[in-house]
Amino acid sequence: MQVKDVLQGLQDENLIRVEKIGSGNWYWCFTSDAKKLKENTINTLKAEGSKLVVSIAETERQIEEETATREDDNEMLEGNGMGRKALLEAYDALLKEADLLDKELACYSDSDPAEVQRKMEEVKNLKTSATRWTDNIEALECMLGDLTKDRHQTSEIMQNACGDEYVPGEGLKEL
Repeated sequence: MQVKDVLQGLQDENLIRVEKIGSGNWYWCFTSDAKKLKENTINTLKAEGSKLVVSIAETERQIEEETATREDDNEMLEGNGMGRKALLEAYDALLKEADLLDKELACYSDSDPAEVQRKMEEVKNLKTSATRWTDNIEALECMLGDLTKDRHQTSEIMQNACGDEYVPGEGLKEL
């Protein structure tokens, strides 16, 4: 089985030829085929190398053109009193100013109607949640009272669980 795999690999790489003669397979290897294959590979790699050299030369030429264009642009801008460095400094100053304006706008967000509406919805949701949990705690207190059948013991358990927010005899404090 391994020999068959090796022979199939050699056939896939075109290193041997297979011919079926009768009921058997005959394998052939010609040195001239190997030489032609290697020559073709070398020629392909040489052609690819020359294409890469041409591509590198073209890229270097484009870099030089772009550098010259930038220098021309800088000279034109400097004639107007604005060089590349001055433009970059102005850009940085504008970014800083935009940050300051964003911070100032955030200070006025309390008067923004959309922000006020969002806060009202949030308060409404929090109030609903607080009511639900208060009801759950009161239900727990009732269940403990039914289990212990002792108000004092129920009060102690609730005091330990809720801390300062529980007033014995009254339940949870109103916040």
